[in-house]
Amino acid sequence: MLEGQAAEEFDQIAQGAEHAHRLYPPTDTRVIRVRTITDKLIPYSLKWSDRTKHWKWDVAVIRSPDIRMYCLPGGKIVVYSGILDRVKLNDNELGMLIGHEIAHALREHARERLGEQQAVQLGSGQIPQLFGLADLGASPLGIGSQLLEMKYEAADETEADVIGSEIASRGGYDPRAAITLWDKLAVATRSNRDQGFIYVHPYTAARRQDIMKRLSDMLPLYAKAIGKTVDTLPDYQGAGRARRTESARE
Repeated sequence: MLEGQAAEEFDQIAQGAEHAHRLYPPTDTRVIRVRTITDKLIPYSLKWSDRTKHWKWDVAVIRSPDIRMYCLPGGKIVVYSGILDRVKLNDNELGMLIGHEIAHALREHARERLGEQQAVQLGSGQIPQLFGLADLGASPLGIGSQLLEMKYEAADETEADVIGSEIASRGGYDPRAAITLWDKLAVATRSNRDQGFIYVHPYTAARRQDIMKRLSDMLPLYAKAIGKTVDTLPDYQGAGRARRTESARE
C-alpha cells in the first residue's frame, strides 16, 4: 500500500517540479550521473528484500538549493540539486549516499517511523504530508515534507550504513568515501536543526567510528568489484579532506 502511494506521490512531485520549471530533463548531466550510479547499485539491493523484484525504479532531480535526497518505498529516488551543486560530492561519496537512502527504503524505515496513524490515512485515500516537495508552484499537490523532516533513530542509521555501504561497495564505490560524505553533509547542514540532512540522519561521533570500524569488512567487497585486492588499493584521495572536515566540525 505504501509503495503504491509512494509511486503516486513521486509522479506528483515530478509533475509539480516540471510545472514549476524545476525538473531536470533526462539529458541533464546531474540526472545522468544519479541514474548511472543508481543502476550500478540496484542489482546488489535485490537480496535485501524480495519486494525489490517488483520495484519500478525511477529518479527525479529537482533544481533547488536544498541539500536533500531520499528514496521512497518502491525505489523512487528524489534528489534536490543542492546536494550535488553545493556539497560537491565525488562519485564515491554519491554512491555511498544513494546506497544509504536505498537501504532505508529496503528496510522499510519510513513505514516504521510513520506509524499506524499514517497508514490508516493512506488506506482511506487521505494523502498525509509524507514525501515531498513544498512550494513547487503547483497548488493541487498539497504535499508537505514529513519524510524530509522525520528523524531516523540511531538503529535505523546503523542499519542503513551497513546495508548501504555493502550495496555501494559491491557496486564499485569506495566505502572510505562514507566518512568524507557524512563529514561534508554535517558541515553543510548542521545549522539547519529542524530540517537539515544531519537532523534527519543524525551523525554522531559514535556513528562515525562505527563506519570506520566496518571498513575492514567493506573494502574487500569494493576491491573485488574493481578487480583488485585490498592491499593493492590506492589511498583514498578524500582521506585528508575527511580529517580536515572533522577538525572543523569539532
